[in-house]
Amino acid sequence: MADGDTGADRSEAAMWFSSDVGPAAEGPMGWRLDVVTLLAVIGESSIAEHAQTITASIFCLFPRIIPAPQAFLKPSRPVRLPETTAKMTGVYSGVTLDTVGFFANIIHPLDGLQPFAFKVLEITHTDRNNAGGIEASQRSLTKKNSFFSRRSQNGSTAASPPRLPRWGGPPPDDADRSRSDTPTGAAFASSRDVEAAEPKQGITRRITMKEKIQDFTANPTLVNTSGRPAVPATLYSPLHILSVFSVLLTGGIIGFAARWQDGTAIIAVSLVSLASSVVGWASWWRPILMNRSHTNRVPAGDVIIRTREGAFLLIKCTEEVARELYSGTEECQYHVSGRAYRMLMALGTFLLMISVILLGNCKWYTQIFIGVSYIVLNGVYWAMGLVPKKYFWDLSRYNIRDITPPEAANAHTQTSNDPREGVKSFTRTLWFAIRETQRTAWVNRSGAAPDTPQWRKWLAEAEQAAKADNKAWPAVARKDEIMKIREDVEVNNTSPVLDDDTPQRAYDEAEQAVPATQVQHWDRRPNDGTL
Repeated sequence: MADGDTGADRSEAAMWFSSDVGPAAEGPMGWRLDVVTLLAVIGESSIAEHAQTITASIFCLFPRIIPAPQAFLKPSRPVRLPETTAKMTGVYSGVTLDTVGFFANIIHPLDGLQPFAFKVLEITHTDRNNAGGIEASQRSLTKKNSFFSRRSQNGSTAASPPRLPRWGGPPPDDADRSRSDTPTGAAFASSRDVEAAEPKQGITRRITMKEKIQDFTANPTLVNTSGRPAVPATLYSPLHILSVFSVLLTGGIIGFAARWQDGTAIIAVSLVSLASSVVGWASWWRPILMNRSHTNRVPAGDVIIRTREGAFLLIKCTEEVARELYSGTEECQYHVSGRAYRMLMALGTFLLMISVILLGNCKWYTQIFIGVSYIVLNGVYWAMGLVPKKYFWDLSRYNIRDITPPEAANAHTQTSNDPREGVKSFTRTLWFAIRETQRTAWVNRSGAAPDTPQWRKWLAEAEQAAKADNKAWPAVARKDEIMKIREDVEVNNTSPVLDDDTPQRAYDEAEQAVPATQVQHWDRRPNDGTL
């Protein structure tokens, strides 16, 4: 306060915007909290971690204070969801990728797999009537059909729900290769495919009110476009609860500022809350999964994932599930165009700069309230990083079942005193994967084993033992024996397929090392536009 200025000559309106007049102007011994502007922008790393999840529902439009709102101010938006580095190969399709999708890594976190671990999961659609984004057609009932339908319900015969057509497929020996959710022309049923059978009477389930509200928060439209499937953020997500808490906290700050006649704080908090709504609207999106555009018969979508630590994860699924979670791309569909996004970002930046200036001119008690609020929110958002991501997304679309064989469940540990077969190793885990898939082509395509005569012989024997259901086949011991054979003639028991003028290449132990292709770290890969 200037010397000789008691504030008595100021108008009452001016008192609301004076930070040096009134009982709440300064703290004890003239203290002030001008550093509150710094508290408002601290915590960018915690907010950036949850940025996409926060903007995946209508809750991002709520006006509220958010720590480090500049984390949302980006020159461009990601075109797809972040991915995890791992070697993924289709067991039957042969499709090989170097990354695993965002939602797939939430269903089975690859970081949770121990070195040389082995796991088998079966992932199916919970509701086959909407598998792959294609809803089962419902026959429209005429008046005559409706009359007989009501009559049958009153009688002893109950009306049967609409049934899906049965589909075409290969012979029973290759039943696993044609698991599919999409209807085709001919008829087949696999005993091992829980999704291939006709739905039983009474399993038709209506959508609940919670699911309706949840779908509305992700995509508030009443039009059924029958588009590509999407995974919404769960209604009771911790971030949704925190958003509601932030709204209430923001209202409390404004009410407290009105109590102390701090108009500067009211405008500052209102502008920073409006800025969060503006940038939230600009970044509002929903995840879109890939689906099949044709209904022809395709191989099963089983995929196998190899981590850098040598763990293998086998996923038994249909082609529809594989397209949605693994081989397809998970794209971001935004509610605002690219040009509107830049305009809203500019508006949000302007509002944020003005609010930061005003926060430094609030009165003492209001600065305390705002500072404590930002400290609490920063701590809560940091704690959100400890919560598993499965609690933020509604993955009830999929039914996940662990079907790992008991003898392979502890592949990452020592299972016996056998110095070869009882010790955890890459070869033993690779044998477990081959035994479950009963195929070895994916091994070469994924680079899990080098393409040398010795490894070709071992893979041929391993596939033969797997098809014979010989679980006691000594995979590690047999590999050690085969690796001692150094000549192509001894491996294949035939003459080498080489010209007379072609020099014989000396044996090199480096070409026998496994895996043949290492899984590279993500930060060593070029930028692909994801977060």
